[in-house]
Amino acid sequence: MQIRPKAYLHFISMWRSLRDAIPPDHEAAPAKASRSLIYTAVVLALLLTILEVDAHRDELQSLGLMGSGDPIQAVFLSP
Repeated sequence: MQIRPKAYLHFISMWRSLRDAIPPDHEAAPAKASRSLIYTAVVLALLLTILEVDAHRDELQSLGLMGSGDPIQAVFLSP
């Protein structure tokens, strides 16, 4: 999947503005999270991303964000 430069730059500028809006908290100790919680969150985020791309494949192709070079076999697509 290729990201267009304009969309990528827009995403980076939004990320930086959100990062700058959050004030740094130098007084509090850093919070600790368990490794299994982080792993579970990453896996769930990945699954959600896959499902969203699968659900909106036609819109993404019409915008040119998804290439249609190699066709995906029908066995791998959702019903």
